[in-house]
Amino acid sequence: MRKNKSKYKKLSMREVRRINPCGTSKICLPSDLNEINRRQLLIGGACLTAYLPLSKFIFPSLYAQESYPIKKKLVWINMRGGWDILEVTDPKVSSTSGIDMIYDWGLANQVSGSAGTKIGRWLPNIAAIGEDLLVVRGVAMGTTSHNAGSVYMDTGVLSNSGNVNAASIPAIVASQGASTIPIIQLNGGSDPQTDRGLLNPVSVVRANNLSLYRSMFPEDSSEIDKKLSVMNYVKDSIEQLKGEIGSTDRLTEIASAEEKVRTQFSQNVGQKLSLTDAELSTFVEGAPENFNTGMAQSFALALKLIKEDIVDVVNLGVGGFDTHSNQSISLERTLTSVDFAIGSFVSGLKAAGKLDSTLIVLYSDFGRTPKINNSNGRDHWPVGGALMIGGSISGGRSVGATDDDLRALYVHKDTGVTIDENDPNAVQLSPAHIGGSVLELTLGSDYMKYRDSYLYNIPALTKLKKS
Repeated sequence: MRKNKSKYKKLSMREVRRINPCGTSKICLPSDLNEINRRQLLIGGACLTAYLPLSKFIFPSLYAQESYPIKKKLVWINMRGGWDILEVTDPKVSSTSGIDMIYDWGLANQVSGSAGTKIGRWLPNIAAIGEDLLVVRGVAMGTTSHNAGSVYMDTGVLSNSGNVNAASIPAIVASQGASTIPIIQLNGGSDPQTDRGLLNPVSVVRANNLSLYRSMFPEDSSEIDKKLSVMNYVKDSIEQLKGEIGSTDRLTEIASAEEKVRTQFSQNVGQKLSLTDAELSTFVEGAPENFNTGMAQSFALALKLIKEDIVDVVNLGVGGFDTHSNQSISLERTLTSVDFAIGSFVSGLKAAGKLDSTLIVLYSDFGRTPKINNSNGRDHWPVGGALMIGGSISGGRSVGATDDDLRALYVHKDTGVTIDENDPNAVQLSPAHIGGSVLELTLGSDYMKYRDSYLYNIPALTKLKKS
Protein backbone atom coordinates (compact mmCIF):
# COMPACT_ATOMS: atom_id res chain seq x y z
CA MET A 1 0.00 0.00 0.00
CA ARG A 2 1.47 3.35 -1.01
CA LYS A 3 1.99 5.93 1.66
CA ASN A 4 0.41 9.31 1.11
CA LYS A 5 2.96 11.84 0.03
CA SER A 6 2.72 15.58 0.28
CA LYS A 7 2.29 17.22 -3.07
CA TYR A 8 4.81 19.82 -1.94
CA LYS A 9 8.41 18.68 -1.81
CA LYS A 10 10.85 20.04 0.75
CA LEU A 11 12.99 22.73 -0.84
CA SER A 12 16.76 22.61 -0.64
CA MET A 13 18.71 25.76 0.25
CA ARG A 14 19.83 25.99 -3.39
CA GLU A 15 16.20 25.96 -4.51
CA VAL A 16 15.29 28.55 -1.91
CA ARG A 17 18.03 30.81 -3.22
CA ARG A 18 16.80 30.26 -6.77
CA ILE A 19 13.34 31.33 -5.72
CA ASN A 20 14.79 34.25 -3.76
CA PRO A 21 17.97 35.41 -5.53
CA CYS A 22 18.74 37.81 -2.69
CA GLY A 23 19.16 34.96 -0.19
CA THR A 24 17.47 34.63 3.16
CA SER A 25 18.92 37.66 4.91
CA LYS A 26 18.14 40.43 2.46
CA ILE A 27 14.97 42.00 1.09
CA CYS A 28 15.07 42.14 -2.69
CA LEU A 29 14.69 45.36 -4.58
CA PRO A 30 12.51 45.37 -7.72
CA SER A 31 15.63 45.59 -9.85
CA ASP A 32 16.84 42.29 -8.41
CA LEU A 33 13.90 40.31 -9.74
CA ASN A 34 12.38 39.96 -13.16
CA GLU A 35 9.06 38.80 -11.83
CA ILE A 36 7.55 37.47 -8.62
CA ASN A 37 5.42 34.58 -9.75
CA ARG A 38 2.66 32.99 -7.74
CA ARG A 39 4.81 30.32 -6.11
CA GLN A 40 7.53 32.78 -5.21
CA LEU A 41 5.06 35.20 -3.71
CA LEU A 42 3.30 32.57 -1.63
CA ILE A 43 6.60 31.22 -0.30
CA GLY A 44 8.36 34.54 0.08
CA GLY A 45 5.39 36.40 1.51
CA ALA A 46 6.12 34.97 4.93
CA CYS A 47 9.36 36.98 4.99
CA LEU A 48 7.27 40.06 5.67
CA THR A 49 6.39 38.69 9.07
CA ALA A 50 9.82 39.53 10.45
CA TYR A 51 8.69 43.12 10.65
CA LEU A 52 5.41 42.40 12.40
CA PRO A 53 5.15 42.30 16.18
CA LEU A 54 1.50 41.23 15.99
CA SER A 55 0.67 38.05 14.09
CA LYS A 56 -3.06 38.66 14.01
CA PHE A 57 -2.37 41.21 11.28
CA ILE A 58 -0.71 38.46 9.24
CA PHE A 59 -3.41 35.85 9.64
CA PRO A 60 -6.65 37.72 10.35
CA SER A 61 -8.86 34.98 8.92
CA LEU A 62 -7.44 32.45 11.39
CA TYR A 63 -8.04 34.59 14.44
CA ALA A 64 -11.43 36.15 13.84
CA GLN A 65 -12.94 36.86 17.26
CA GLU A 66 -15.36 39.24 18.85
CA SER A 67 -13.76 42.67 18.95
CA TYR A 68 -12.99 44.43 22.21
CA PRO A 69 -11.11 47.60 21.23
CA ILE A 70 -8.79 48.93 23.90
CA LYS A 71 -10.45 51.73 25.85
CA LYS A 72 -7.36 52.64 27.88
CA LYS A 73 -3.69 51.99 27.33
CA LEU A 74 -2.00 50.12 30.17
CA VAL A 75 1.30 50.80 31.93
CA TRP A 76 2.08 47.83 34.17
CA ILE A 77 4.89 48.54 36.67
CA ASN A 78 6.45 45.88 38.87
CA MET A 79 8.03 47.14 42.10
CA ARG A 80 10.26 44.08 42.36
CA GLY A 81 11.16 42.56 45.70
CA GLY A 82 8.07 43.07 47.86
CA TRP A 83 7.54 46.64 49.00
CA ASP A 84 6.79 47.77 52.54
CA ILE A 85 3.13 48.83 52.44
CA LEU A 86 3.63 50.85 55.64
CA GLU A 87 5.98 53.07 53.64
CA VAL A 88 3.90 53.14 50.46
CA THR A 89 0.17 52.43 50.44
CA ASP A 90 -0.74 51.95 54.10
CA PRO A 91 1.03 54.16 56.67
CA LYS A 92 -0.36 53.77 60.17
CA VAL A 93 -1.14 56.53 62.67
CA SER A 94 0.83 55.07 65.56
CA SER A 95 2.41 51.91 66.91
CA THR A 96 -0.05 49.12 67.57
CA SER A 97 0.10 45.71 69.18
CA GLY A 98 1.65 44.18 66.09
CA ILE A 99 3.52 46.95 64.27
CA ASP A 100 6.90 48.50 64.89
CA MET A 101 6.73 52.09 63.69
CA ILE A 102 9.94 53.57 62.35
CA TYR A 103 8.57 56.85 61.04
CA ASP A 104 6.51 59.81 62.13
CA TRP A 105 2.89 59.62 60.93
CA GLY A 106 3.06 63.37 60.42
CA LEU A 107 5.57 62.81 57.60
CA ALA A 108 3.13 60.71 55.58
CA ASN A 109 1.78 62.53 52.51
CA GLN A 110 -1.92 63.22 52.21
CA VAL A 111 -3.31 62.55 48.74
CA SER A 112 -4.35 65.92 47.31
CA GLY A 113 -8.08 66.55 47.52
CA SER A 114 -8.74 63.38 49.53
CA ALA A 115 -10.57 63.08 52.81
CA GLY A 116 -7.48 62.08 54.76
CA THR A 117 -6.03 59.30 52.54
CA LYS A 118 -2.28 59.14 53.16
CA ILE A 119 0.61 57.39 51.45
CA GLY A 120 4.30 57.03 52.32
CA ARG A 121 6.59 59.78 53.54
CA TRP A 122 8.82 59.72 50.42
CA LEU A 123 6.02 59.99 47.87
CA PRO A 124 5.03 63.70 47.66
CA ASN A 125 4.83 63.77 43.85
CA ILE A 126 2.56 60.74 43.73
CA ALA A 127 0.38 62.19 46.51
CA ALA A 128 0.02 65.36 44.43
CA ILE A 129 -1.64 63.34 41.63
CA GLY A 130 -4.77 63.66 43.74
CA GLU A 131 -8.05 62.74 42.07
CA ASP A 132 -6.24 60.61 39.49
CA LEU A 133 -4.73 58.35 42.19
CA LEU A 134 -6.45 55.34 43.74
CA VAL A 135 -4.71 53.68 46.70
CA VAL A 136 -5.39 49.94 47.06
CA ARG A 137 -4.76 48.43 50.49
CA GLY A 138 -5.09 45.05 52.17
CA VAL A 139 -4.41 42.83 49.14
CA ALA A 140 -4.31 39.22 50.36
CA MET A 141 -1.39 37.65 48.49
CA GLY A 142 -1.53 34.12 49.87
CA THR A 143 2.22 33.77 49.37
CA THR A 144 5.57 35.18 50.43
CA SER A 145 7.42 33.83 47.40
CA HIS A 146 8.90 36.49 45.13
CA ASN A 147 8.18 34.55 41.96
CA ALA A 148 4.72 33.37 42.98
CA GLY A 149 3.67 36.81 44.20
CA SER A 150 4.82 38.54 41.04
CA VAL A 151 3.11 35.95 38.83
CA TYR A 152 -0.07 36.18 40.92
CA MET A 153 -0.20 39.92 40.32
CA ASP A 154 0.62 39.44 36.63
CA THR A 155 -2.00 36.76 35.94
CA GLY A 156 -4.50 36.69 38.80
CA VAL A 157 -3.64 33.01 39.36
CA LEU A 158 -1.86 31.82 42.52
CA SER A 159 0.63 28.99 42.52
CA ASN A 160 3.39 28.85 45.10
CA SER A 161 5.65 27.26 42.51
CA GLY A 162 5.19 30.36 40.37
CA ASN A 163 4.46 28.15 37.35
CA VAL A 164 1.17 29.35 35.92
CA ASN A 165 -0.26 28.56 32.50
CA ALA A 166 -2.29 31.72 32.17
CA ALA A 167 -1.83 34.85 30.09
CA SER A 168 -0.62 37.92 31.94
CA ILE A 169 -2.92 40.92 32.32
CA PRO A 170 -0.71 43.06 30.03
CA ALA A 171 -0.72 40.35 27.35
CA ILE A 172 -4.52 40.03 27.49
CA VAL A 173 -4.94 43.77 27.00
CA ALA A 174 -2.34 43.93 24.23
CA SER A 175 -3.96 41.05 22.36
CA GLN A 176 -7.01 43.21 21.73
CA GLY A 177 -5.07 46.23 20.48
CA ALA A 178 -4.15 47.55 17.06
CA SER A 179 -1.12 49.74 17.73
CA THR A 180 2.12 49.32 15.80
CA ILE A 181 3.69 47.67 18.85
CA PRO A 182 1.04 45.94 20.97
CA ILE A 183 3.25 45.47 24.03
CA ILE A 184 6.77 46.52 24.94
CA GLN A 185 8.74 45.22 27.91
CA LEU A 186 11.32 47.68 29.19
CA ASN A 187 14.08 47.30 31.77
CA GLY A 188 12.84 45.78 35.01
CA GLY A 189 9.44 44.78 33.68
CA SER A 190 8.10 41.27 34.20
CA ASP A 191 8.16 39.14 31.08
CA PRO A 192 4.55 38.99 29.86
CA GLN A 193 3.10 35.52 29.34
CA THR A 194 1.76 35.73 25.81
CA ASP A 195 1.03 32.14 24.81
CA ARG A 196 -1.46 31.11 27.45
CA GLY A 197 -5.14 31.31 26.63
CA LEU A 198 -5.31 34.50 24.56
CA LEU A 199 -8.16 35.02 22.12
CA ASN A 200 -5.74 36.67 19.69
CA PRO A 201 -2.00 35.99 19.39
CA VAL A 202 0.38 38.72 20.48
CA SER A 203 4.15 39.10 20.57
CA VAL A 204 6.41 41.37 22.60
CA VAL A 205 9.18 43.83 21.80
CA ARG A 206 11.61 43.26 24.65
CA ALA A 207 14.25 45.54 26.13
CA ASN A 208 17.06 43.15 25.25
CA ASN A 209 15.89 43.10 21.61
CA LEU A 210 15.38 46.83 21.11
CA SER A 211 18.59 47.30 19.14
CA LEU A 212 17.72 44.42 16.83
CA TYR A 213 14.21 45.73 16.34
CA ARG A 214 15.47 49.21 15.51
CA SER A 215 17.93 47.81 12.97
CA MET A 216 15.09 46.35 10.92
CA PHE A 217 13.83 49.80 10.00
CA PRO A 218 15.11 52.46 7.58
CA GLU A 219 17.44 55.10 8.97
CA ASP A 220 17.00 57.85 6.36
CA SER A 221 14.59 58.98 3.67
CA SER A 222 16.56 57.30 0.87
CA GLU A 223 16.39 53.94 2.62
CA ILE A 224 12.70 54.45 3.35
CA ASP A 225 12.10 55.01 -0.37
CA LYS A 226 13.91 51.75 -1.18
CA LYS A 227 11.89 49.83 1.37
CA LEU A 228 8.63 51.32 0.13
CA SER A 229 9.53 50.44 -3.45
CA VAL A 230 9.70 46.81 -2.33
CA MET A 231 6.29 47.18 -0.72
CA ASN A 232 4.90 48.69 -3.93
CA TYR A 233 6.32 45.79 -5.92
CA VAL A 234 4.79 43.21 -3.58
CA LYS A 235 1.45 45.02 -3.59
CA ASP A 236 1.38 45.15 -7.41
CA SER A 237 2.26 41.46 -7.59
CA ILE A 238 -0.58 40.61 -5.19
CA GLU A 239 -3.05 42.57 -7.27
CA GLN A 240 -1.78 40.89 -10.46
CA LEU A 241 -2.24 37.44 -8.95
CA LYS A 242 -5.72 38.32 -7.73
CA GLY A 243 -6.58 39.21 -11.31
CA GLU A 244 -5.25 35.87 -12.56
CA ILE A 245 -6.54 33.43 -9.93
CA GLY A 246 -8.95 35.46 -7.84
CA SER A 247 -8.71 36.38 -4.17
CA THR A 248 -7.52 33.66 -1.77
CA ASP A 249 -6.98 33.50 1.98
CA ARG A 250 -3.23 33.33 1.46
CA LEU A 251 -3.16 36.41 -0.75
CA THR A 252 -5.33 38.25 1.78
CA GLU A 253 -2.90 37.31 4.55
CA ILE A 254 0.11 38.54 2.59
CA ALA A 255 -1.71 41.75 1.64
CA SER A 256 -2.42 42.41 5.33
CA ALA A 257 1.23 41.84 6.19
CA GLU A 258 2.34 44.15 3.38
CA GLU A 259 0.04 46.91 4.58
CA LYS A 260 1.27 46.60 8.17
CA VAL A 261 4.93 46.69 7.14
CA ARG A 262 4.28 49.67 4.86
CA THR A 263 2.74 51.56 7.80
CA GLN A 264 5.72 50.82 10.03
CA PHE A 265 8.18 51.97 7.37
CA SER A 266 6.18 55.11 6.62
CA GLN A 267 6.00 56.02 10.31
CA ASN A 268 9.69 55.21 10.77
CA VAL A 269 8.92 53.22 13.88
CA GLY A 270 12.55 52.22 14.42
CA GLN A 271 13.58 55.82 14.98
CA LYS A 272 10.76 56.29 17.47
CA LEU A 273 12.27 53.58 19.65
CA SER A 274 15.21 55.90 20.35
CA LEU A 275 15.31 58.95 22.61
CA THR A 276 16.59 62.43 21.91
CA ASP A 277 18.30 64.44 24.65
CA ALA A 278 15.21 66.65 24.87
CA GLU A 279 12.91 63.65 25.38
CA LEU A 280 15.17 62.29 28.11
CA SER A 281 15.68 65.64 29.84
CA THR A 282 12.35 65.53 31.69
CA PHE A 283 13.56 62.44 33.54
CA VAL A 284 17.07 63.74 34.17
CA GLU A 285 16.81 67.39 35.12
CA GLY A 286 15.96 67.82 38.77
CA ALA A 287 16.21 64.08 39.41
CA PRO A 288 17.28 62.75 42.83
CA GLU A 289 21.00 62.27 43.32
CA ASN A 290 20.78 58.49 43.13
CA PHE A 291 18.31 58.33 40.22
CA ASN A 292 19.14 55.41 37.94
CA THR A 293 19.87 56.19 34.26
CA GLY A 294 18.16 53.00 33.12
CA MET A 295 15.00 54.00 34.99
CA ALA A 296 15.06 57.42 33.37
CA GLN A 297 15.38 55.91 29.89
CA SER A 298 12.59 53.36 30.46
CA PHE A 299 10.09 55.93 31.68
CA ALA A 300 11.08 58.45 29.00
CA LEU A 301 10.66 55.87 26.22
CA ALA A 302 7.35 54.68 27.67
CA LEU A 303 6.09 58.27 27.68
CA LYS A 304 7.18 58.84 24.07
CA LEU A 305 5.60 55.65 22.73
CA ILE A 306 2.30 56.32 24.47
CA LYS A 307 2.17 59.96 23.41
CA GLU A 308 2.75 58.94 19.78
CA ASP A 309 0.28 56.01 19.97
CA ILE A 310 2.96 53.49 19.02
CA VAL A 311 2.15 51.05 21.85
CA ASP A 312 -0.94 49.78 23.67
CA VAL A 313 0.77 48.28 26.72
CA VAL A 314 4.06 48.96 28.52
CA ASN A 315 5.70 46.59 31.02
CA LEU A 316 8.46 48.09 33.13
CA GLY A 317 9.76 47.77 36.65
CA VAL A 318 11.92 49.03 39.48
CA GLY A 319 14.01 46.90 41.82
CA GLY A 320 15.31 47.54 45.31
CA PHE A 321 12.34 46.58 47.49
CA ASP A 322 13.72 43.40 49.07
CA THR A 323 14.58 45.27 52.27
CA HIS A 324 15.59 42.72 54.89
CA SER A 325 18.09 45.16 56.38
CA ASN A 326 18.73 48.90 56.75
CA GLN A 327 15.09 49.54 55.89
CA SER A 328 14.95 53.32 55.95
CA ILE A 329 18.24 53.95 54.14
CA SER A 330 17.53 51.64 51.20
CA LEU A 331 13.85 52.52 50.84
CA GLU A 332 14.42 56.25 50.91
CA ARG A 333 16.72 55.98 47.87
CA THR A 334 14.37 53.70 45.96
CA LEU A 335 11.08 55.42 46.76
CA THR A 336 12.46 58.90 46.15
CA SER A 337 13.46 57.77 42.65
CA VAL A 338 10.11 56.08 42.01
CA ASP A 339 8.27 59.18 43.20
CA PHE A 340 10.25 61.40 40.82
CA ALA A 341 9.81 59.03 37.85
CA ILE A 342 6.07 58.59 38.33
CA GLY A 343 5.54 62.30 38.95
CA SER A 344 7.39 63.19 35.72
CA PHE A 345 5.63 60.42 33.78
CA VAL A 346 2.16 61.49 34.90
CA SER A 347 2.93 65.16 34.23
CA GLY A 348 4.03 64.25 30.70
CA LEU A 349 0.87 62.26 30.04
CA LYS A 350 -1.31 65.01 31.45
CA ALA A 351 0.39 67.67 29.32
CA ALA A 352 -0.21 65.51 26.23
CA GLY A 353 -3.87 64.94 27.13
CA LYS A 354 -3.18 61.20 27.56
CA LEU A 355 -3.61 60.60 31.29
CA ASP A 356 -7.34 59.85 31.18
CA SER A 357 -6.76 57.33 28.38
CA THR A 358 -3.81 55.62 30.10
CA LEU A 359 -4.14 53.41 33.19
CA ILE A 360 -0.98 53.03 35.30
CA VAL A 361 -0.73 50.22 37.86
CA LEU A 362 2.10 49.95 40.40
CA TYR A 363 2.29 46.65 42.27
CA SER A 364 4.76 44.40 44.09
CA ASP A 365 5.36 40.74 44.99
CA PHE A 366 3.84 41.10 48.48
CA GLY A 367 4.30 43.31 51.56
CA ARG A 368 6.66 43.44 54.54
CA THR A 369 6.27 42.23 58.12
CA PRO A 370 4.77 44.50 60.80
CA LYS A 371 7.77 43.73 63.02
CA ILE A 372 11.30 44.97 62.45
CA ASN A 373 13.93 42.21 62.36
CA ASN A 374 17.36 42.24 64.00
CA SER A 375 18.89 43.92 60.94
CA ASN A 376 16.56 46.94 61.01
CA GLY A 377 14.58 45.59 58.07
CA ARG A 378 11.29 43.86 57.44
CA ASP A 379 10.79 40.37 56.06
CA HIS A 380 8.25 38.84 53.66
CA TRP A 381 4.55 39.30 54.54
CA PRO A 382 1.53 37.91 52.62
CA VAL A 383 -0.40 41.20 52.44
CA GLY A 384 0.31 43.79 49.76
CA GLY A 385 -1.01 46.94 48.17
CA ALA A 386 -1.11 48.74 44.83
CA LEU A 387 -1.45 52.18 43.28
CA MET A 388 -3.71 52.85 40.28
CA ILE A 389 -3.28 56.11 38.40
CA GLY A 390 -5.07 57.78 35.49
CA GLY A 391 -7.41 55.96 33.15
CA SER A 392 -10.30 58.28 34.17
CA ILE A 393 -10.46 56.33 37.42
CA SER A 394 -12.20 57.93 40.38
CA GLY A 395 -9.25 58.67 42.65
CA GLY A 396 -8.40 60.78 45.65
CA ARG A 397 -9.44 57.82 47.81
CA SER A 398 -8.42 54.39 49.06
CA VAL A 399 -10.00 50.97 48.62
CA GLY A 400 -9.33 48.16 51.08
CA ALA A 401 -7.77 48.15 54.54
CA THR A 402 -5.58 46.31 57.01
CA ASP A 403 -6.05 45.89 60.75
CA ASP A 404 -3.65 46.84 63.54
CA ASP A 405 -1.63 43.69 62.88
CA LEU A 406 -1.39 44.42 59.14
CA ARG A 407 -3.82 41.67 58.12
CA ALA A 408 -6.12 42.13 55.13
CA LEU A 409 -9.69 43.03 56.07
CA TYR A 410 -12.92 42.37 54.20
CA VAL A 411 -14.44 45.31 52.35
CA HIS A 412 -17.65 46.13 50.50
CA LYS A 413 -17.22 45.30 46.81
CA ASP A 414 -18.97 48.52 45.76
CA THR A 415 -17.40 51.03 48.15
CA GLY A 416 -14.14 49.47 49.27
CA VAL A 417 -14.78 50.26 52.96
CA THR A 418 -14.48 47.63 55.68
CA ILE A 419 -17.50 45.49 56.53
CA ASP A 420 -18.16 42.20 58.31
CA GLU A 421 -16.72 39.27 56.39
CA ASN A 422 -20.10 37.48 56.53
CA ASP A 423 -21.85 40.27 54.63
CA PRO A 424 -22.90 39.03 51.14
CA ASN A 425 -21.14 42.04 49.60
CA ALA A 426 -17.86 41.39 51.41
CA VAL A 427 -14.66 40.61 49.54
CA GLN A 428 -11.07 40.23 50.66
CA LEU A 429 -9.07 41.95 47.96
CA SER A 430 -6.62 39.83 45.98
CA PRO A 431 -4.62 40.16 42.75
CA ALA A 432 -7.56 38.51 40.99
CA HIS A 433 -9.71 41.58 41.83
CA ILE A 434 -7.03 43.97 40.61
CA GLY A 435 -6.51 42.00 37.38
CA GLY A 436 -10.21 41.70 36.60
CA SER A 437 -10.83 45.37 37.33
CA VAL A 438 -7.91 46.40 35.11
CA LEU A 439 -9.42 44.36 32.27
CA GLU A 440 -12.79 46.07 32.71
CA LEU A 441 -11.14 49.50 32.72
CA THR A 442 -9.04 48.78 29.63
CA LEU A 443 -11.27 46.45 27.57
CA GLY A 444 -14.78 46.95 28.98
CA SER A 445 -17.01 44.81 31.17
CA ASP A 446 -18.24 42.69 28.24
CA TYR A 447 -14.77 41.22 27.82
CA MET A 448 -14.93 39.73 31.32
CA LYS A 449 -17.13 36.85 30.12
CA TYR A 450 -13.88 35.26 28.97
CA ARG A 451 -12.09 35.66 32.32
CA ASP A 452 -14.72 35.78 35.06
CA SER A 453 -13.98 32.22 36.18
CA TYR A 454 -10.78 33.42 37.86
CA LEU A 455 -10.61 37.22 37.57
CA TYR A 456 -13.12 39.48 39.31
CA ASN A 457 -13.96 43.07 38.49
CA ILE A 458 -15.52 45.00 41.36
CA PRO A 459 -17.13 48.48 41.32
CA ALA A 460 -14.89 49.77 44.11
CA LEU A 461 -11.90 49.47 41.75
CA THR A 462 -13.58 50.36 38.45
CA LYS A 463 -15.44 53.50 39.45
CA LEU A 464 -14.73 56.33 37.01
CA LYS A 465 -14.56 60.07 37.50
CA LYS A 466 -17.74 61.98 36.77
CA SER A 467 -17.53 63.51 33.32
